[in-house]
Formats: sequence, structure tokens, C-alpha cells
Amino acid sequence: MTSRNLFLIAIAILLLIAAVFIYHERVQEPLQTFPAVVDRDCAPWDGSAFTVSIADETGLVIYVSIWQSPDLKFPSTFAFPDETGQTGIAYILPELDPLEQLSGRVTFQRVEQGTPVEGEFELSTETGQRFSGKFLAEWGNEIVYCG
Repeated sequence: MTSRNLFLIAIAILLLIAAVFIYHERVQEPLQTFPAVVDRDCAPWDGSAFTVSIADETGLVIYVSIWQSPDLKFPSTFAFPDETGQTGIAYILPELDPLEQLSGRVTFQRVEQGTPVEGEFELSTETGQRFSGKFLAEWGNEIVYCG
């Protein structure tokens, strides 16, 4: 075999591996959709905010608080932890345990008062416990007065 033929065979093998990898990435199982509730909330400085409470099948609740007005017109992604202290917080609050902050990201398709809120989350604890999926949140009836 000539070096040119070996080169072409190597390229073909690399393309085959790339195709298998891309195919595998596209056929992943769809994310589970969890029920959730979204409520108006107050930011630590008493500004407008909203909190989404996502319940999983075990009864654990993931809280995602975004410290801005609930009027996101376009898809928006938030990363946690928020080093600036201006965006929000994602956490779980296990029974009898202190609040445990989560790391990762949460994406909202759109947030508008009175309209169901859809989004995706990929979060984890410091010990490596992972939470991921989609959520569909209905607005709660909680009345909040900030300031």
C-alpha cells in the first residue's frame, strides 16, 4: 500500500468515528419534564424577583430564584453559583438539613406573569449528585410585598 492509500484509509476511519459520535449525541433520551410552580419573590435587596420550585419524583424540591422581574421575553440562561450576587441562587433544602447550593445552569424559554413557564435545568451538588430535566411551571397564588 502506498502512503496515499494509508492516508485516505486513516481519514475514512476518522470520519466514521466522528459520524458515530455525532449520531450518539443526537439520539440521547429526551429529558424528563417535571411539574413546577413559579411565584413572585423578592431579591435580597427587596427588588422584584421570581422563584421556580421544581419537584422530582422522590419529593425533593429544587428552588431556582432569579433576582429580576419576571418578564423575560427571550430565552435566557442563568449560571450558578452566581459569583456577582446579582443574578440569583439555585438550591435544595433537604429535610432537617441546611440549604445546599447547586451549581450548573437553568434556561427559561420565556417568563411572563400568568403564562406557564417552560425551561431546562442541569444542576449538581458539591458531592456530585446531578439533577437535569425540563420543567413546566404554573404560576402560584403567593402574594409578595417587597421593601
